[in-house]
Amino acid sequence: MNMAHDDLTREDLVETGPETAAPSADGVSAHERAMEIFKAREFEGEALRMGQVLRRVRETLGLEIADVSRDTLMRKDYLMWIERMEVGELPGGGYLTAILNTYAKYLKLPEKEVIRVYSQECGAVQEVQNDAPVPKIGEIGPEKSRWPLAVAAAALLVVLGAGAIGVSQLVRPNVELEPQAGVVAVNGARDSLFADVETSKRPAPKDLPLELVAVKQGWLEVRGADGTIFRSRVMAEGESYFPRLNAGWTVSARDGSAFEWRVGDVTVGPLGPEATPVFSASIDEQISRAADAAAPAMAANGGNKASR
Repeated sequence: MNMAHDDLTREDLVETGPETAAPSADGVSAHERAMEIFKAREFEGEALRMGQVLRRVRETLGLEIADVSRDTLMRKDYLMWIERMEVGELPGGGYLTAILNTYAKYLKLPEKEVIRVYSQECGAVQEVQNDAPVPKIGEIGPEKSRWPLAVAAAALLVVLGAGAIGVSQLVRPNVELEPQAGVVAVNGARDSLFADVETSKRPAPKDLPLELVAVKQGWLEVRGADGTIFRSRVMAEGESYFPRLNAGWTVSARDGSAFEWRVGDVTVGPLGPEATPVFSASIDEQISRAADAAAPAMAANGGNKASR
């Protein structure tokens, strides 16, 4: 970028945007290629979320994070979190919408479309609730109470159920039923349907360093209890993530065997079976299991964290 910024305001910089690169050999400019990525929401056959779209558009335009930060006066870490869709790291108070608007405008992308899609994908719709369509006055009416209908339906079900029980007792003798085996809830985070699911009674330390480590490249998504996405991207082999514990967070992966739970140098177990997707697995359910696995190492260190 060869622009002199001394006498320009932030609005001037955003309006100016990145310089348009010269057309390539096929006559297609960098901006046209960037718009193709934005419209298709994919790059080299890989489907992209809006944060990844912003990153690919920036790279296609030949820009570094430092370039965007310098021209828009936005912090580099904010821009990186936006591209990674780690919105939980951003401060509240409308920062998400403001940053998205400035970033999209700088890349010459439709701001409202970027904000709408991004917010839907990361669960931060409340940030853009003012952009939602407002119904016409003729369509607005007082909401009718559904309680009378619900009460009547419940009463009818009770009467029918009581009648069915009475008839069944009259026409057939009582039969002693053998106890049935309980239903086992299947969770993608467990190794198998028949894994030992007994919960440990060992109290988990408050500073348990439980982490998810990528044993091979794979996609991982971590969500908070309110739906906020703290991580949603492909992680490289050896990369790790420390989720918040006892907060109701969940984790999803396209291949459960690509990740494993660890406490320091102690391997607790895989996130899921080989080549099996994991959907919204509870992170808190792993705490007792991790505490048991790491107990010997923690005891050897005088009750401190497992060595790394």
